[in-house]
Amino acid sequence: MLEGLTVLELDDGLAEFAGKLLADSGAEVIKIEPPRGAPGRAVAPFVGSTPDRTSLQFEHYNTSKQSVVLDLTSEADRILLTRLAARADVVLDGLGAGVADSLGVGHTELSAVNPALIYCAVTPFGCDGPWAGFAATDLTQLALGGVMASCGYDDGADYADGTGYSGAPVAPTGGHVKHLVGMMAVMATLAAVLELGTSGRGQFVDVSAHEATAVSTEMAVPFWLYQQREVHRHTARHAMPARTPRWQHRCADGKYLLALPLYIDDARFAALVEWFDSEGMAEDLADEKYRRSMQREDHMFHVVDVIGRFCARHDSDHLFREAQARRLPWAPVNSPDELLADPHFTEHRDTFVSVPAHGGVHLYAQPPFLIGHGTSIRPAPRLGEHTRDVLGAVLEDEYTTDTPARQQV
Repeated sequence: MLEGLTVLELDDGLAEFAGKLLADSGAEVIKIEPPRGAPGRAVAPFVGSTPDRTSLQFEHYNTSKQSVVLDLTSEADRILLTRLAARADVVLDGLGAGVADSLGVGHTELSAVNPALIYCAVTPFGCDGPWAGFAATDLTQLALGGVMASCGYDDGADYADGTGYSGAPVAPTGGHVKHLVGMMAVMATLAAVLELGTSGRGQFVDVSAHEATAVSTEMAVPFWLYQQREVHRHTARHAMPARTPRWQHRCADGKYLLALPLYIDDARFAALVEWFDSEGMAEDLADEKYRRSMQREDHMFHVVDVIGRFCARHDSDHLFREAQARRLPWAPVNSPDELLADPHFTEHRDTFVSVPAHGGVHLYAQPPFLIGHGTSIRPAPRLGEHTRDVLGAVLEDEYTTDTPARQQV
């Protein structure tokens, strides 16, 4: 769907997921790498052996891209980058606040040769302000952005006085911040592309990973703004100011099921009671005091105990399907291997696709959306795989310039 859009990706890691989404959607994404390769190429785990080993993380985040080697410490190669930018639609800059500027290939220089250029800077803390230029990792962003404050465990915690946090903060792993800021960068970039189609003007797009994370903290900020109440960390459920009962229950097959107790949905709670009653396990939930959400909330610990006893008598898959048939949003807690073996993914949604890659066949995850004719994923490029073709086709005689990067290629 983005065929015809040319993107130059300058990145140390923070912007490469945005580049992946654009590339897998049809854009021509040219990844500019230093002679030794992007930092992601050195991230374990690897397949193969030195010197031909391949980083699986790099393979995932760089599908469908082209690799061009340029040494941006070389004036000649900076000129080559400028020539590329003159013909590009978008520059995706993940080098860090001010880095490209210090090299003379920032927004000012590149937009001077291409006024219609959309320059998207993806940085840890934005391009200005007292924290601009600060270093960060996924872990520190989750801490600073408020996500960790809402994640953790309340097992054995004492809520007697109702104050303070419970347990220690926990950070989810797996590159959450890279994904959050990557999606924000794609949305902002495509909005700028849309505006370009009507005005013909380029844009400078400033995307902050810290802000992308801070606006993804669910209800913690609203609770403080409206009630001046801090949320507690609750095991595998929403962080709330007050103690809430556990929503996960061990089933007859040993698996856990997430069974939402339906705090505010009276119609669905009635369906739950009808289901339980049909098996003689509703206990007293048909009583009038549970019928309306405001009264039911006062008795929620008892309601959840009843749900737990019901779950203990059934297998998790049976409960999942029966609950969904009654429009109850329950689901088993899947392990990673169970998730990857789910036929909903593998057979019906074509979530994974086999792609010939570097002498073998690799299984890649498709983008999490289906649009029209779909997507066509290509394997991540080898270092400098497209340097000669891209620079030869676009720059012709400039390509003959003798630089360390040229010698490397």
